[in-house]
This record gives sequence, C-alpha cells and structure tokens, in this order.
Amino acid sequence: MVTGSDNTRIALPPRRIIWAGAVAIFALGALIFFAFDPTKVPIFPQCMFHQVTGLDCPVCGAQRALHQLLHGDLVAALRLNAMFVLSLPLAAWYGPRLVLRAFTGQSSGPAPRWLWFYIGAWVVFGVARNLPFPVCAWFAA
Repeated sequence: MVTGSDNTRIALPPRRIIWAGAVAIFALGALIFFAFDPTKVPIFPQCMFHQVTGLDCPVCGAQRALHQLLHGDLVAALRLNAMFVLSLPLAAWYGPRLVLRAFTGQSSGPAPRWLWFYIGAWVVFGVARNLPFPVCAWFAA
C-alpha cells in the first residue's frame, strides 16, 4: 500500500510487487556473485555430476563465469562456460516475456523447434567439452 497525497491508500498491483521482488532477488544474487569468488568461498554449491564422474556437465563453470563477467572479464567468463555466457542475453530478452505472459494469461511460447534446438545446443556443448581433442579443450571448465 502507498499513501496518496490526500492520505488515501492506493493498492499496488501484485505485478509491480512481484517485479520489484524479482529485481531485488537478482540484484542480491549479482551482489553475492560479485563480492564472493566461487573458487574461494564454500557457500556456493559444488557440481555433483563432476564430483561423481570427473566430467564437466554443461553448466560446470557457470558460477565462476558469472563472477568473472560481473568483474568485467568477458574472456575469462567465456573460457569457463561459453554456453552460459552466450545464453545470458537470450535469458535477459526472453525471461521478462515469460513473466509477462504468466501475468496476462497468455499461454503461447516459443516454437517447440527452437526449444529443442536450444536444448540440443546445450547437450552438444556438454559432450564437446569432455572430448579428448585439443580443439575441445577450449570448452572445458
């Protein structure tokens, strides 16, 4: 509730409250990843797939990449997890649209072929980063 100029209470739409909460959560997350290095602080979760198999999963290195990206080191972030870094603009563009669709009740989304293409790209990236070829070493975390 917000008080108007004539001391009447104005109800904020829930949409604004949710957006403000989402922005606050993302800002807090960014602040945490900016302030703490995932390689040195044990508050960040470890990859169970990597611990069990010794292989890099498709998202291995994403936390370290985000830390580097927030510090302005794009090259280091790309070396740690290129797929994650390249997916961030897509998430920034499409994420708010998903939330808006949820608020407006629209059920349409991306064409299934684009979703399958994106998932397939993550799978190919996950496999390629574990192949023992010198060209694939660039994808390894």
